[in-house]
Parts: sequence; structure tokens; C-alpha cells
Amino acid sequence: MNYPSPRHWLLLDAICRLRSLTKAADEQNLSQPAASQALKELEQRLGTPLFLRQGRQLVPTQHTLDLRPKLQQLLDLQSELVHNSHSSNALRLVASETTGCYLLPELLARFSRLRPGFEFQLQLCNSAEVLQYMSEQQAQLGFIEGPVLTDTFDIRLWRDDLTVLFGQPDLHHQLNASQLQQQRWIVRERGSGTRAVLEHELARLGWSPAKVLELQRPEAIKQAVRHGLGIGCLPLLAIEEELRSGQLIRLNSPLRLQRHFRIVQHKGYQSPVLTAFIEFLFSA
Repeated sequence: MNYPSPRHWLLLDAICRLRSLTKAADEQNLSQPAASQALKELEQRLGTPLFLRQGRQLVPTQHTLDLRPKLQQLLDLQSELVHNSHSSNALRLVASETTGCYLLPELLARFSRLRPGFEFQLQLCNSAEVLQYMSEQQAQLGFIEGPVLTDTFDIRLWRDDLTVLFGQPDLHHQLNASQLQQQRWIVRERGSGTRAVLEHELARLGWSPAKVLELQRPEAIKQAVRHGLGIGCLPLLAIEEELRSGQLIRLNSPLRLQRHFRIVQHKGYQSPVLTAFIEFLFSA
């Protein structure tokens, strides 16, 4: 069914208030012919006359008078929708584990103090899942840890990061290549940025760890290493506290595990709060 457009309803409301097609056309920035055509289209779609002419005035018919309460509800809702789209102070964010756990909480707290009324939802997952959330329009901004080959989104480098190997304090800091590969490696699941960087480096060196244990959460990996299950591989951000306290030690290796955090944004989409938050992220 071909429903009337918002333009038709606004014109109908203006004629009801002003009792004049000419004045209503001026208010709605329409030419007289365009307003006459729009009123004719509306009457055809509703299947009934909407006004009677009395002298120079247009008087609403009973059908139009019956419509007016619902018309006002419709116009109020339209105004509310437009207002909310411009004034919304909320963001839906989706982030990889490292960014979401070790970077965003402090940044979100600081931004909230700068912008009272700011609200957000934050979903944590791996980098591959971040892109899935963005593709399904379930988030307005995403944070990932590895390189991505896609032209679907605007993706910008944000910050550098370093991933490291670590182990129990009783392990030697300097294990040779053979000794490192004989260890059980406790690593993130496939699809995570941390795992992608590690696999790239293992392939470059031709290394093949004897055993690999996959765990999905950084905290689980840290606890497994602390209890002697093997050596771990995580971003330095995730283990800084344990390194300072001596619960874990950083292991030396020839692996080059430098990487970059990236911000993922929908192409062509902006809102005042999103623009302000992105500017804050790059200046913080």
C-alpha cells in the first residue's frame, strides 16, 4: 500500500490550523501548485474529502476532525524521533578483549566526566566477532587488535601494542629457541588479534610449539601459567600488574609481536556524540 508521506501529514496539520491552503503552503515552504497536488494525493489515498471551502477558508470535514488526535500523536512521535536522533548521548561499542578490559574503562570514565549524560553499552569479544557485530549493525564503533582486509568499514590505526611471552618466576628469562618450543603454549583462540599476530611470527621463524592450549580469556591464560601449565602469550597491557608484583616474568624471544589497535567505524555514519568520542580517543 502506498502510504502518505510525512510531507502530506505536515501539510494537513498546517491547513487545519491556518484554514488556508496558501498560508499552509507558505509555512511548509511549498509552492501553491505543489500544496494543491499534495492535498489532492492525500485525499485520494484516504478515499475521502478532507476540507470544505467556505469563502476563502478551508473547513475540516468530520473525517478530518476525527483524524486530528491521531495526526497530532503521529507528528509528536516524528518530532521525538528526529530530536532523539540529533540529541542521543548513547553509544553501542564492541571491543576486543585487550582494548575492552585494559584501555576503554579508564577512557570511558574520563569521557563520561567531560560529557555529563553520556551512556554506553560495551560488548567484549575477539577481533573477528567485533567485525561481525559491526556488520550486523549491533554497534556504532568497534575496536580490534589486528590487521583487516576489508573495504566495508572505515578502519583507522589508533595505538601501538606489544604482545609478549611470559611464564612462572622460576623459569629462566633466557630460554633458547628449542627450549621455548618444547613448552606448552597457552594462547588465545583463533579469531583473536593476539593469536593472529602470534601465528604470523611462528610461521616467519618456522617454529612449531610441542603443545598448544587454547583459552578464550586473558585471565584464564594468566592463571594457567601461574599454576605451571605452560608459557603464555598476551599483550603487555594484560600482564603489567603481574610483572610488577613478580607473579609472572617476561620471557625473551626473537618473536616480533608488535601490533596496532584499530578503530572500526561505519562508512558515512556520524552523530555528535560519536564524533566527540572519536576525537577524544585520538587526543587522550
